[in-house]
Amino acid sequence: MRHGISMGHTRMKLVAGAVLMCVASVAGAQSATLIGGGATLPALGYGGNVANRLITPTSGSLLYAYSHIAGNTPATYCQTGSGTGKKILAGNDVGVANVAAACDANAVPTGFGGTGLAQPHFVGSDSPLSQADYDAYATGHSTGKPVQLPSVAGAISVIYKKAGVTSLKLTEDQVCRIFSGDIKTWSDSRLAGSGVPSTATGNITVVYRADGSGTSFSLTNHLSGKCGPVSIGGNGVAPLFKTNQSYATAAASYISSYAASTSASGNTGVVGVVGATANDGYIGYAEAANALVAGVKSASVANDNAPSTFVSPTAFGPALPVTLTYDKVIANTVDANGRPTLQSLPLTTQCVALVDPSTYANPTSGYPILAVSYFLGNTNGNGADLAQVRGVLGAPYNATVRASTTTIGANRGLSFLTNTDLTQAKVNGCVLN
Repeated sequence: MRHGISMGHTRMKLVAGAVLMCVASVAGAQSATLIGGGATLPALGYGGNVANRLITPTSGSLLYAYSHIAGNTPATYCQTGSGTGKKILAGNDVGVANVAAACDANAVPTGFGGTGLAQPHFVGSDSPLSQADYDAYATGHSTGKPVQLPSVAGAISVIYKKAGVTSLKLTEDQVCRIFSGDIKTWSDSRLAGSGVPSTATGNITVVYRADGSGTSFSLTNHLSGKCGPVSIGGNGVAPLFKTNQSYATAAASYISSYAASTSASGNTGVVGVVGATANDGYIGYAEAANALVAGVKSASVANDNAPSTFVSPTAFGPALPVTLTYDKVIANTVDANGRPTLQSLPLTTQCVALVDPSTYANPTSGYPILAVSYFLGNTNGNGADLAQVRGVLGAPYNATVRASTTTIGANRGLSFLTNTDLTQAKVNGCVLN
């Protein structure tokens, strides 16, 4: 009997030891897959295939090009939307994390934000960190700071489906009036000259993002910068667009004025609703590359600085020069004009970098509705994956990766960025351990 008890204890010790060894190896060994996700706007550029929520990168995409450099680890990318991606990086929103857990059930560690994954390796976001995002990160992390560096830029398409309209050409005034609900129907005389035939009838159904979205942030960054107050129905009330990653918040004063509206998650979700066979008269917004791949029509929009020249969003793509602002985030409240303002952080690391939204709200030339997307990571806690995390965050600035990436560039609706600070050395100085 005593012998049996001894053998049982021995087996228990062996099992416990094996579990500890397994845990230690997971904690200390380099991951077989880099887990990333978040923004849907640049997802096609990052992964090359946006048909599924989970992207396994395909040839020609940025992450494919990165992972096929000798010694680099493959990466997956989960399309959750920018807001969810930032919440998962913060590490303190279990509910949001569980939503995304199914995105990569077979990866080790499991899922983007799933059980067993303390932190993703990297996150994409089209809306820069806000003060609320930074505070959530501080709550979820006992040590370390977030790293944020701009990665790519994209054009936001005004997408549509209307029988008899094969080519829609909109002025910025018309864009403002459609998304404010001032133009409610396809028969509105103010659409004259836009490619809408005089015989067109029916309501305009506006489709907007249901999730926290950098695409919504960037569209409303443009609308708040360009539209000014728009009175609805001649009631003398002139509300404003308010720049926000929640479209429902940004356009709260206007949504009730739409003739009809609906919402969908992700750029692919909005594209799917607008382009659905049964839907006619729908207008929404999505990243240009997503619309292009799905075959959904995009309006050409005339920049107010060249009002007679209508530019297709898919023409966007040559490398975009940007200026960086460091150690600042977007304030939680907008100014009296609905514009985002910057707020200083208690940091001097120059590892939280953003492109001031005011610098691309109203570009002086070319297609006028733009977004800047970011890669985010952690200064600390990268463990054995340190070199790989550094590499993937630096991939948008890697000349070899750029040369092998065909999903970003001229006529793709997505653009690489240029700034002398955007280098691998910059990434390495911010991602420490």
